[in-house]
Amino acid sequence: MNGEVGGLLSGTEPRIMLAITCMILSASLVIRVFVIPYFTVIPGRFQLLLEQMVHGVDHAAEAVRGIAGVIPAARRGLKNAWKKISAFCSARGRELAVWLGTAAVLLILSTLVPSSHSHQDVQTAMRDAVLHDTNQISLFGLKQVNPALIAAMTVTGILLATALLIRVFLIPNMKVVPGKAQLILEQIVDLLDGLSKSRGKIKFIGAYVFAAGVYIFTGTLFELLGLQAVSSGGASVTLPAPLSDVNAAICMGCLSYLVIVAGGVRHAGAHGFKAALKEFSLPISMSFRLFGALLSGLLVTDLVYHYAALRYGVPVIIGVIFTLLHAIVQTYVLTMLVGMYYEEVTETEKK
Repeated sequence: MNGEVGGLLSGTEPRIMLAITCMILSASLVIRVFVIPYFTVIPGRFQLLLEQMVHGVDHAAEAVRGIAGVIPAARRGLKNAWKKISAFCSARGRELAVWLGTAAVLLILSTLVPSSHSHQDVQTAMRDAVLHDTNQISLFGLKQVNPALIAAMTVTGILLATALLIRVFLIPNMKVVPGKAQLILEQIVDLLDGLSKSRGKIKFIGAYVFAAGVYIFTGTLFELLGLQAVSSGGASVTLPAPLSDVNAAICMGCLSYLVIVAGGVRHAGAHGFKAALKEFSLPISMSFRLFGALLSGLLVTDLVYHYAALRYGVPVIIGVIFTLLHAIVQTYVLTMLVGMYYEEVTETEKK
């Protein structure tokens, strides 16, 4: 086999290369003698084709020269970066060695220590993320519930405790010139109140939009905490985002729609009720938009976790990006839709 390949390379290919070289030289000679002397100001088809080919070669050569010019600058940049890294390592050598050693030990231990429970295949894990029928949790020893309910209760408790602390310690001490905490709180309130489009006319919708937006944002970021619970089967379960359960998403969508209907009846009577009823598909779209968006991030992260080649480092980046993106986008979308439709049904009294 090696002799055949060597014969092919030593016999056939040199002949082909010589033949191609002879053809190119002959074509160049013919063009130089019989074509170029007859070039005109208004080119014909063959002349135009030849000029375009020449221009293409010139552009390619310019691109190559540009790349060649960038290479020395890139080399200088790499040298400067390497000098900075070397200086940092020499100044922080002991701390860096401890950090790298700790990371290496943890990585080795993560590959050697077995899991405390049996692994599920990816189909079972993704199905349970949607239906929550496998890894259920005992609620006060009375009933088996899905982890999303425990997550919803935890998020609600966190928000109520935070609201109590803000009411007791922050609001009584607010000043005309705001501090950092007061400024952040005012900016959040102004942002969500602006999305509600209440313009001060209807204060309730501003409060509802603020509460719904904070709950969606906090509930979505909740899964980043990675809080663990023990299922009734003894398996360790990570508490998901509350709205990744379709029941919670439907409740949020229906509650928002009822707020819109109530606002229409309160401020526009029968006309507002009719205007709200026209948007009968609104609770369905709100519910499944929340559910689909939040569940997609959870499924993608679970899918990545089940592949050993992507298990280290990649899920952290993907999980954080998906969670932050969904938290911001879904909070903005739902609050904007609720404020827009509320404004629409309450403006019918002006007509």
